[in-house]
Amino acid sequence: MKENFIFFGIIFAVLLSFFVLKDGLVSTFQIKKSDNISTLKNKEDESIKEDKKIEKKLNVVNENAKNPVKKVDTPDVLKAIYATMWSINSSKKRSYLYDVLNKTELNSIVIDVKDSSGKLAFDNVKSLEKVLSELSEMNVYKIARIAVFQDSEIAKTNPKIVLKTKDGKIWRDKKGYAWADPASKEAWDYVISISKKAIDIGFDEINYDYIRFPTDGDLDNIVYPFWDGKEQKSEVIRKFSEYSKNELKKHDPNVKLSMDIFGYTFLRGDGLGIGQKLYLLIDNFDYVYPMVYPSHYGAGNFGFSNPADYPYEVVNLTLKQGLDSLGEKKQEAKQKIRPWIQVFDLGAKYTPDMIKAQIEAVYDVLGKENTGWLMWSPSNNYDKVLEIEL
Repeated sequence: MKENFIFFGIIFAVLLSFFVLKDGLVSTFQIKKSDNISTLKNKEDESIKEDKKIEKKLNVVNENAKNPVKKVDTPDVLKAIYATMWSINSSKKRSYLYDVLNKTELNSIVIDVKDSSGKLAFDNVKSLEKVLSELSEMNVYKIARIAVFQDSEIAKTNPKIVLKTKDGKIWRDKKGYAWADPASKEAWDYVISISKKAIDIGFDEINYDYIRFPTDGDLDNIVYPFWDGKEQKSEVIRKFSEYSKNELKKHDPNVKLSMDIFGYTFLRGDGLGIGQKLYLLIDNFDYVYPMVYPSHYGAGNFGFSNPADYPYEVVNLTLKQGLDSLGEKKQEAKQKIRPWIQVFDLGAKYTPDMIKAQIEAVYDVLGKENTGWLMWSPSNNYDKVLEIEL
């Protein structure tokens, strides 16, 4: 009897253990199942949030695509002022420039996108696209000025393509700026990438300044990492100009391209040792902007002891002789020449009448083919312009 009791007790204990274990496994499974469901739910929620973020970004992109900065056609007669990126970034200075544009017949503005130091407007002007949109709403033509080969920033980011001294240091001009080697394909592509970005954010024209070899500093101490010294400098600049035109016109067939040249370059066809032979370059640009500032001519030029005192005569004679130097391209060039005129005090105190005299010289020489002019003031002060009937 005792043995039977013990036997049935063992059976009962085994069965009890089984059910306890079963319930535990079920409970554990249910807990794990619940955990898995919770984890899956969290992942699903995160996925939905991520999808919404992506959708929001796409909506922003789509909205921007629907509302790009309006392009403005180049004026029949360009009447432009110049502004640094620092002026454009200052709300006070920007408002002043808007005021000048609104109160005059000025219809265009040149803005530094890459200055001589190599600084970029994309990095240094807040809400640049908003500024461009505001200018477009004012029907102002927007020109992106790019200092091509003069560039101190690139000496930090890509020193292998900049000019060196004979002892291996970075070569600098009199103002302390470094230069990219004009023969460097990598330098070309860098400039073109900046130009394309300027086009994409809303600029109507790309203007190249410093599209040449250096003119000052210890020129005999320069070591060029790419230019072999055998190819003509003018051929190097011509090849870059042609390459740039092809790349940018392919990127946007409607964009206009222009280049700045010295007044002396316009007068002479020998390239001045800096590679700017206009007759080789003019076909690669829609417009050419000779810097005909009277203060930049030395004593004796055109028979004047101080050319700055004779704004009409200096601009008039520069344009006439410059066009004559182009030979068979003279007539075609008339519609491409848009001179920079002096709106700053150097060599003489420039009055509104002296500024106006330069404009009259442009009209008198270019006649019905005249397509405009640009005003250069390094300080971006155009108070005197407000007194002139343009």
